[in-house]
Amino acid sequence: MEQDFRTGFLYWVYTCLTTEAVIIYRVENEVRYIHVYDPLWLVKCSAKDIECLFVNKIGFKVEDKDQAMQFHKVVSICFQKGINADNKWNSKWREIEKEEALKAERERKAREDKYNMLRHTLNQRMAAEEKKRVDENEKLRKLLMKKPKPREEKFKSL
Repeated sequence: MEQDFRTGFLYWVYTCLTTEAVIIYRVENEVRYIHVYDPLWLVKCSAKDIECLFVNKIGFKVEDKDQAMQFHKVVSICFQKGINADNKWNSKWREIEKEEALKAERERKAREDKYNMLRHTLNQRMAAEEKKRVDENEKLRKLLMKKPKPREEKFKSL
């Protein structure tokens, strides 16, 4: 959504042909149009733009009054409550969302730490078992590498 159109603002109107609000403004010698298909898009305007739209009422045909007033109601609510693109909307729900996000992050970190600890102890156990097997194999290898003692045969004479 374009912003800062208030300096060259001419007017805004609801058109029934495309079911949209059209904001018309001038930049130097050029006339530009902003097509707003959904009234909630107006929330993305800056505070000064919302004030400009609030002061200048929307133009409409009599039969399109209901649809046009939806756009103007959004602008008036944004103007009254201070909802715009320049600031964050503060409410209890925002604080609750932040708390829930922090809580979820702590839980994720705790699970990750527990997993890392279990993985670490498992790795230690597996390494200890592997070392034990290697030591046993090494003992067997050393025993097999030794040359057997020559046996002396004792013959009994007859």
